[in-house]
Amino acid sequence: MEEVMTKLLQDETELADFIELLVRENVQSFLEVGSKFGGSLDRIARALPRGSSIVSVDLPWGRGETEQPLRQIVQGLSSAGYDTHLILGDSTSAKVVDIVRNLGPFDACFIDANHTEPYVRKDWANYGNMCRIVAFHDINWKERAQPGKLPIEVPCVWGELKLLHKHAEFINCPRDNGIGVLWRS
Repeated sequence: MEEVMTKLLQDETELADFIELLVRENVQSFLEVGSKFGGSLDRIARALPRGSSIVSVDLPWGRGETEQPLRQIVQGLSSAGYDTHLILGDSTSAKVVDIVRNLGPFDACFIDANHTEPYVRKDWANYGNMCRIVAFHDINWKERAQPGKLPIEVPCVWGELKLLHKHAEFINCPRDNGIGVLWRS
């Protein structure tokens, strides 16, 4: 099978630091909520031991331009010896949550789906309790929403959650990105 080029939407340094943490924490089951093209899913999964359980939940964007690359990433991981599952649908739907719950629990998850406050809170409520480590992308976002685009409101949710849990932050960019990690236990 030919290698698929992965489009990465996270800062390279922040993602590398997050992956190092996952390896140090002996993560062998991983859930990503919001995989888009699959770049971070691929990088994270390939750092974990072969045979690890890898689950992606995503709602394909636009006319499905992200679905095919994501399917290729998941197939490539499966071919490389990972136990992979791709669930396409709204991460907040009860049906999707039930499917994921039946595949869990997970050592870690990365929430990087709809970045508006209500959805970030729903993803935390739905998936956070399935994982011992929960990470969020865009905790450092300070830019205003561009016309026609949804705002990124992860920082307000992150600011509340990090006060209640042991946490770590990986921030390389002064005005955007950032990965925040919480330990649930």
